[in-house]
Amino acid sequence: MTGRPMDRRLRVRGWLRTQTPLHVGGVALDPAEALPVAVDGQDRVYVPGTSLAGVLRAWMRGADPLTAPLNDMWGFIPDKDPDSGQASRVVVRDAVITTTTGTDGDGIPNEPLRSRALPVVHGVGIDRVTGAAASAFLYARTIVPPGHYLSFDLDVETTRKTLDRDRARLHALLTALKAEEIGVGAANGKGFGVVSLMASPLDVHEHDFTSRDGLLAFLGGEPEVFDESRVDAGAADLPARREKLTVQLRWRPDAPVMVRAAGEGAMIKTLPLTTQLGPDMLKLTLSGKSIKGALRGHAELIERTARGIDAPPPPIQDAEDDADAPARRHAEAFLKQLDGLDAVCVLFGTARREPSTHPWGAGALTVHECVSETVVPSDVWDIVVNGAPDPDDAKALPPSVRDALAARGLDQADHVAIDRWTGGAADHLLFSVLEPHGVDWEPIRLTVDLTRLGGHRNVALALLLLVLRDLEQRRVPLGGMVNRGFGDVTIETIEFSGNGWTSRTTLKDALRHGEIATAWREYAGGTR
Repeated sequence: MTGRPMDRRLRVRGWLRTQTPLHVGGVALDPAEALPVAVDGQDRVYVPGTSLAGVLRAWMRGADPLTAPLNDMWGFIPDKDPDSGQASRVVVRDAVITTTTGTDGDGIPNEPLRSRALPVVHGVGIDRVTGAAASAFLYARTIVPPGHYLSFDLDVETTRKTLDRDRARLHALLTALKAEEIGVGAANGKGFGVVSLMASPLDVHEHDFTSRDGLLAFLGGEPEVFDESRVDAGAADLPARREKLTVQLRWRPDAPVMVRAAGEGAMIKTLPLTTQLGPDMLKLTLSGKSIKGALRGHAELIERTARGIDAPPPPIQDAEDDADAPARRHAEAFLKQLDGLDAVCVLFGTARREPSTHPWGAGALTVHECVSETVVPSDVWDIVVNGAPDPDDAKALPPSVRDALAARGLDQADHVAIDRWTGGAADHLLFSVLEPHGVDWEPIRLTVDLTRLGGHRNVALALLLLVLRDLEQRRVPLGGMVNRGFGDVTIETIEFSGNGWTSRTTLKDALRHGEIATAWREYAGGTR
């Protein structure tokens, strides 16, 4: 046999369902606009096969920083002799994103997602001294909402020599995808990119090219079904898995808790952020980036207080500056505010730049999206956002809509600005907010990649536990408008899994862990 040897081929055809917002970046034509999603030549939103292959290979690599154990399967290019490398035996095709799992006779998705109507999420950097928005740090990215589907096509070309191992590795990979262990796209640390491999429709076959019967079965469209019972899990020979710590916080709001949506409603100015989970329902959402931002801000407060480090103040404007100098200096000052806190940076992440004082890049902490258990019907929400079809209800929510919202713990609250001279209501400054007073929420979930923490493990865990302690003691509000009475929460239980801790381990037990407590005291210069 000449060329690339292949006795058998393992083929997977299925669908990945987006469980949280997804962003895979495309080509940005205007830096002032939101980061676009990737689209193919037919204007279909998609995830390139290279992106999928990258996250699948990274998962297989586990805790091993080297790629050599997987080179035979995923390919490699030697630094010293680029001509002696090997192509990957795993073929991952582009994943078209769709609204349904339907396909035509050729397997092409029937209803691909188009980029025109996709929502945009915004974010802003917060100056650590002024508490206001940092200059030149406004973020916006286009996202694919949850509830969409990615066509998942993967082949593993194998031989008799590697067949058992490749079967076991493919089985482990599919199991991880079903368990939502592999994130796709950007901002995974903020809860984006969680996908799940659907159990149906899912076809996993083996193509046998070594016999007449196998070839005829392949050509006739009746290949051998992949039999999981024949898989020897021990034959996978995968590198050691990454060590993880998961934290689950069961909580309830004591005041309205919400993240403000980017747009405004037809009759209510400020609306809570929501996630569409199907054609007929949606849920309120505390985004992972919002929760992570609140936790990071408090972590910085703890570390700066313990170590006696002040945040650098914003620069003073110089009259001789050129037009771009103030924004440039403000941006540099803001980035300096994020430096100098090793425990925060290794836990929450830091931007890579030159010269780099922190080499970690992405942080070890992932904060997952938190959605409400309360469900709002889509038709009710459509009236809240776009207005009632009846012209008589154009200026106020119809009573039936207000009753439907009130039954789910949501109600309109009106606020007015006060004229500082007359003491009366200021003209044209009436504000309305749809406040979630009685909404039930799912637990907040945190995941810490302990392998990524490396030598900073005990110090970073100590900082995280201190943040959780203050969150439990109601010192950390969540969501937006926290200076207006929003965001107060009560933590009912904290459950750990990993690092030798179990659901029976209390926060107090974890804080008293000898190595963690000692490491924090040494790091903080002897403070308790």
